[in-house]
Amino acid sequence: MKQLFLIIPALIISNSLIAQQENLFASSRKDSSGIFIGDMRASEQVQSLEVARKYAITNLKKDLEGLDKNNKSSLLADIGNNNDQNLNSEIYATYLARLDKKYKGDIRSIETDNIRDIFQIEQKSDIKKRHSSVISAQCFSSKNEGRFIKMKDLDGEEIIGFPLESYKGNSRYGLVENYHQGFARIKKDQVFGFLNYCGDETIPCQYEKAEPFNDGKALVKKFDWYFVDVHGNESEALENILDAKSLRMGVSIAKFTNGKQAFIDNTYDVSKKPLSEYYDDISAFNNELFRVRIGKTYGLIKIDGSTKIDAIYDNLNATAKQGKWMIIEQNKKVGLMDTEGNIKIKPSYESIINITIDPTIAQNTNLGIAKDEAGIRLIDFKDFRSSKTYSFIGEFNKYGLAQIKDGKYVGFINTELKVVIEPVFNTLGKFNQYGLVSACKAGVNGTNNGVNKCGYIKFDGTEIVPINFDEVAQYNKYGLVVVKENVNNCSIPSGNCQVDIIYDKNGNLVIGKTNEAAPIGIKYITTDTLFNGNFVAIKTFNPLKNGDEMPVEYNLIEKNSLKRITIQSYISIKRYDSNLLFPVLKDGKWGLIDTTGKIVAKPAYKDIMITTEGLYGVKYENNKYGFIDKKGKVQIAFDYDEVRPFNNGLSIVSKGLGKLGVINRYNAKIAPCYFAEVNILPVTKQFELLDTSGNKFILNSNGDCVTNCTKFDEIRKLANQ
Repeated sequence: MKQLFLIIPALIISNSLIAQQENLFASSRKDSSGIFIGDMRASEQVQSLEVARKYAITNLKKDLEGLDKNNKSSLLADIGNNNDQNLNSEIYATYLARLDKKYKGDIRSIETDNIRDIFQIEQKSDIKKRHSSVISAQCFSSKNEGRFIKMKDLDGEEIIGFPLESYKGNSRYGLVENYHQGFARIKKDQVFGFLNYCGDETIPCQYEKAEPFNDGKALVKKFDWYFVDVHGNESEALENILDAKSLRMGVSIAKFTNGKQAFIDNTYDVSKKPLSEYYDDISAFNNELFRVRIGKTYGLIKIDGSTKIDAIYDNLNATAKQGKWMIIEQNKKVGLMDTEGNIKIKPSYESIINITIDPTIAQNTNLGIAKDEAGIRLIDFKDFRSSKTYSFIGEFNKYGLAQIKDGKYVGFINTELKVVIEPVFNTLGKFNQYGLVSACKAGVNGTNNGVNKCGYIKFDGTEIVPINFDEVAQYNKYGLVVVKENVNNCSIPSGNCQVDIIYDKNGNLVIGKTNEAAPIGIKYITTDTLFNGNFVAIKTFNPLKNGDEMPVEYNLIEKNSLKRITIQSYISIKRYDSNLLFPVLKDGKWGLIDTTGKIVAKPAYKDIMITTEGLYGVKYENNKYGFIDKKGKVQIAFDYDEVRPFNNGLSIVSKGLGKLGVINRYNAKIAPCYFAEVNILPVTKQFELLDTSGNKFILNSNGDCVTNCTKFDEIRKLANQ
């Protein structure tokens, strides 16, 4: 049997003890150098020791109140009567001595109770963690100076401590870990030790290995493993232990010389007895339980070492990282059981695979896929509902839908096991950015003789583009799609052809058939090209009657409304100008249309120049140039061989070689077409005119003569006769 249910990345844990529990400190993070663990950034700089003591007492007082909810302690009640300046080292030491005494008494009280349960273990653990912080914070009473910061430790609790990031760049350190239970683990000069809140190396660096503090003690190794307490006192060597890994609540995993693993607690140096039975392997199951193996069978134990589920199963894995259900295997069959040992689904499937679903897609979803001889089905691990059996179930997409296949037809199911799109389609594509998917099926409405017809449907099953077309393309980035229909009665080309139609993302028809009775077989290709940032270009191919290759033309669609603005396609469309007019080319002639598609000047000109001062230079059928205005009205007749753009109301024009002149917007001849050369001087913008004899004339930018004016007046008078 294929062990598909084992392929659950969150639960694959190496047999190596060191590799286990890597997620123990979920908040721990290493920097890019791999040396600094945890977020050590300061939320505030502490300016004096008095302020540091005040902050430390405030935090410790909150800890005490959290533990002593029912019995309001007055141990630190008078803290409010002392301002920062009065909180000297002596007063501070008194406060911490009170806390030290109280926590020690609470621990003794719990330890003398013969009844042991998880609640007591957790209660004692909480007290010991707080007590550990108190011992570390005692350093502030003996300090006269120092740098400190307000920050958060590995558990996310606010503390006052030495700025550990000051060690950055110091080559002696191979590890600097943020504070945990009052102490920071460091590796200096290749050996481990611990710092208190003041940054003092209270437990000198001397150990080959060291685990973080765990309820008042830390596992350390020289040649043998030991416990070291918050005062730096070492226990006797821990017998028969090869390796160890700290967990929580004073419990650790130990690997023994006999090759077995077991839980030990912080009293192992005295008791010499493990907390649990011996197992061949122990690994994390969820946040509360641990998976154990004896030979080839598996079970579950709790943090106190007691058995939760007997090790009688061929395998077991959690359905989710923090879930209460597990996948179990017995006799090569797979089922479901809760962590209390209640069978929910008897082992009857070939495999059950946990499905990982992005929480942004669906919150609090815990699904699996179960496989048997009939096929595969979805199982909801929350209430053990199951879907119908299918031959295929795909991955859930961003809309919370997975493709299903029932026989030869496909549809979509959601994370609530509801079929949103019935499996009646031959093919379904992938959902696009608009939540639409191409869909094809045969025999729509009992017609088409089984021929496949396609369209687009929405993620909720709504039909957006009718499923009536022979082909559908992909939507472009602006929400337009081309669909194709096979037609038996086309006018161009005559006979059978394929007609293209364009829809938008909302299912609105943007460009339909040219003629319903005998449509023209026009082809469209959507593009991502924008004109002036507001108009989408559509490549258009109009068929020719003689069968020649179709030239490329263009239509325009308004980007926001997705409405077609051109009533016909054009061979070329230039970007619109300051008059909001597009120069367009049709059948070899240029014209103008506005941004609504209205024809302002019919395509009747062989050439068109960009607008200057509201007028367009155009070339007419007689191969002569004139000017039209922004309404398409001819303002200057077509009399010139060449024209130049207007400049300050004047334009240089030509009626042939050696016949250059200057006109204004009303075609008045400011300078008659008499001159061999006319130039605009770049600095002054004056006009420089030269006749065939080399005489030079200067007109200012308004057209008034300023140089050689007598001669110029004679030329102008002669032209006016």
